[in-house]
Amino acid sequence: MSKFIDDLITKSGVAIDNGLNEPTIANLLREYGYTPERLAVGKEIQNKAVTLNYQQKKEDGEQQDATKVLNESFDEANNLYMPHLKVARIAFRNDTSRWIQLVLSGKRKKTQSGWLGQSKVFYANLLSDPEALDKMAQFGQTKEKLEAASKVVYKVEQNLAERKKEMGEAQDATKARDLAIDELQDWYSDYIEIARLALSNQPQYLEMLGIISKS
Repeated sequence: MSKFIDDLITKSGVAIDNGLNEPTIANLLREYGYTPERLAVGKEIQNKAVTLNYQQKKEDGEQQDATKVLNESFDEANNLYMPHLKVARIAFRNDTSRWIQLVLSGKRKKTQSGWLGQSKVFYANLLSDPEALDKMAQFGQTKEKLEAASKVVYKVEQNLAERKKEMGEAQDATKARDLAIDELQDWYSDYIEIARLALSNQPQYLEMLGIISKS
């Protein structure tokens, strides 16, 4: 898809520019209704497609960057959370209330948002429970360690929100780009067909528009 779009933008730019700037071509096109004014409209459509294509690539790159940052922060947080979870399951093995409060049962959710919900509840309830903190400290997991891990989990939440924002912007940019490309494709297709007629006896001019004459 990206190659098709880049090719269309390049080909249409060459065809429109040479149709405007080469006097002989311009005169022949004029006879079929493609005046300089009409070609200028095509140039505006092409310029719009160029701008929106650049914007889409920029937004797509930012989305990919945000995804990379999110995944890295998730891995960092999970590497802290899982040992804490395992210790808590040992520390509160016979404590039904805290087992529920800290969401200790079952597997961790596979989605980042689901995992985030479980880990946030775990640290929030643990850090607000002095007795539970004392129990965790008996296994080497001090309040300071748990607070530090909680901050890393909070960073995942921030990065997830940023990634969602970038995804939305990338989707909007893609939609706008695709509409502009459709408009350019329609305009360019008509223009090329007319150019084939207008320049049918002038293959060298067709080549200047990037058109390979049909045998």
